[in-house]
Amino acid sequence: MSPPPEGRAVAVDKLLRRTLVGVVLGVLLYAGWILYSGYEPVSQALSGYAWSAVALALALSSANYLIRFIKWELCLHWLDVRNPQSGAPELTRTRSLLIYLAGLSMSVTPGKVGEVLRSWLLRSTDGVAFARTAPVVLVDRLTDFVALVLLSLVGVTEYRDYLPVIIASIVVVLLGVGILGSPRLCHGLLNLLQRLPGIGGLAGKARGLVDSSAELMTAKVLVVLSLLSVVGWGLECVGYYVVLHGFFGVEASLSVCTFLWAVTTLIGALSFLPGGLGATEGSLALLIAELAVGVSPEIALASTMLIRACTLWYGEVVGGIALGFVIRHPRFRADRGQIAPA
Repeated sequence: MSPPPEGRAVAVDKLLRRTLVGVVLGVLLYAGWILYSGYEPVSQALSGYAWSAVALALALSSANYLIRFIKWELCLHWLDVRNPQSGAPELTRTRSLLIYLAGLSMSVTPGKVGEVLRSWLLRSTDGVAFARTAPVVLVDRLTDFVALVLLSLVGVTEYRDYLPVIIASIVVVLLGVGILGSPRLCHGLLNLLQRLPGIGGLAGKARGLVDSSAELMTAKVLVVLSLLSVVGWGLECVGYYVVLHGFFGVEASLSVCTFLWAVTTLIGALSFLPGGLGATEGSLALLIAELAVGVSPEIALASTMLIRACTLWYGEVVGGIALGFVIRHPRFRADRGQIAPA
């Protein structure tokens, strides 16, 4: 039975509060890290910086979001979401884009699992069952891991100390594909979990999610999404290269920047910290100072701060704005009291 509109309004208020709290905490943590590392050195490193590099990096991040939206749209197509029987035959590309971008507001969550918000919003606006599209987030994460592993191979032969990170990522991908791609195995695990007190009901509701996951766990889907992820993450690698060369006297090849951005992003993902905060920044600032020419500790810190602002925090801002548009849309307000079952 669907909750009354009043209950949905409370849920929306809680969602907004939690989103804002998450963003604020992330900003405070980030600001604290910068202050702890030294505000003055960063300020000095940024004097004379070519700020046009930041503008180009933001444009590359925007292009990356467009590519990732294409991934989202392809998954909706493969799941036949716009079929009249699925509940969302009138889902427009514009509303789909806003819903996708709104998910970016949850990037500062462990493993970005909070981006499942897209499925909740899609259920609210178009009545698509939550379990039908929630697996898109899982498949997106898996193909991201594949892309980052492929990009990190650019320098793995030269920097073999980081091979364990790549191997761990490959294990995550294989486990994910092996489990989610086998409905029989997943249903067997759910049968066991249903016997446990407290979580038995949740296990039963997860069956639809398992079936949708299996639909996306085909070789064709994984290859196409992984290739798109390579392009998207590759643009962020170029963005890091551009940001780094905004500092006078810095020399770092695109291959080094690609390797470092891919590996440190994997480190952040494997740490399972919200948005990889701390793990990605710390490892990136440390490694770029060692592997690039003309990069002082101050420039390493400042460049790390800038690239994270152009990727993670830029996405948070874009996502927050899009979320505001979605939840204030007349269709969302009209439909939120008549939600399809999960």
